[in-house]
Amino acid sequence: MECKIINKTMERTYRGIKQILRGHIKNGINSLWTWEDDHFSFIFNGTDGNERIYTANQLLRLLS
Repeated sequence: MECKIINKTMERTYRGIKQILRGHIKNGINSLWTWEDDHFSFIFNGTDGNERIYTANQLLRLLS
């Protein structure tokens, strides 16, 4: 799967989320994320079960 950046606003969003993901990985934070329609969510209370869930490593690889 390839991620395409549509405009400068999305480019800043992707740059920001990548920085957060790298920080979680560097600091050993075991975080889970969802990503749908260019909306990123850090999971802290669970989900309704319909979202795809990514670790910080998985999502960073997907976005790079």
